[in-house]
Amino acid sequence: MRKLIRLLVIVIVSALLGASSSGAVRAQESDSVYVPETGHWIWGEFLRTYNSVSDPLLYFGYPITDDFTDPISKSRVQYFEKARFDLVETPSGPVVRVAPLGELLHEAGNPLANIPREGPACKAYQTGFTVCYAFLQYYEAHAGETHFGMPLSNVEVEDGRYVQYFTRARMEWWPDRAAGERVVLTDLGKLYFDRVVADPELLKSNPPPNLSGSLMTPRVRVFTQKSLIGVEESQSVFVVVQDQYARPIEGAQVGVTLSFMPDTREFYRLPETNEHGISQFTFTTPQIPVKSVVKVLADITFRGQHGSGRSWFRIWW
Repeated sequence: MRKLIRLLVIVIVSALLGASSSGAVRAQESDSVYVPETGHWIWGEFLRTYNSVSDPLLYFGYPITDDFTDPISKSRVQYFEKARFDLVETPSGPVVRVAPLGELLHEAGNPLANIPREGPACKAYQTGFTVCYAFLQYYEAHAGETHFGMPLSNVEVEDGRYVQYFTRARMEWWPDRAAGERVVLTDLGKLYFDRVVADPELLKSNPPPNLSGSLMTPRVRVFTQKSLIGVEESQSVFVVVQDQYARPIEGAQVGVTLSFMPDTREFYRLPETNEHGISQFTFTTPQIPVKSVVKVLADITFRGQHGSGRSWFRIWW
């Protein structure tokens, strides 16, 4: 029996260590993954997009932030070393798109590299630019049109190095590296984040509360400002979200459903929870019979984890 217990312990520890390896991002089947190399989470549609390619580390790199709401676009975004994911609302539902960081970062006027741009080792594209030599080999070997987009420049010289811009990538030429490793993808996600966002708070790691790497478990409590209230009066609902250790969860997405009558429901999308783990909204009570009970259901989502809480209030004189 002791041998069996010892064997089980070894298996469990091995599994935990395996979950911390660089391949853990693809190995886990859950809706959320913690990446210990950079201390950030990937979850939901972001994780599915990340794992949709054959080599996420090559095309995207490690996450350098958790997902957050971009103050300009108001959409959810997440930065990786080489990319930015944008969660965009479409008629078919939310879709993750890889941001055109190459297009956003390229500046006209860089000097062109003094190399031929014609011949059998080059290929012209409809954007009017050519991709040549090792850059072309790398582009074609990695399904460049799909993953990098179309070329936006010819080979240019930046900071003394040959580079070429594509819609979602930039290639660099490192002649001192070993053969087969001389083409390098720029960390455009980090470059854009440092130039434009520049918020060090977003780069801070967010480690899981336990060794297994499982995400925190949200706990939801719902309160109303008034337990007894008249019709057409102002009522406020407060949603408090904490983890299993009673720590506030900031950035949880919150929806509240009010059930006024058996067949009458209204849904409200609330602001994300603040640094205290609180979201709230105010509404006017409808014209319904006195003594009616209004049920309040709050559903929250946080990095692929879900939680709910309930409350109620009564219509009174």
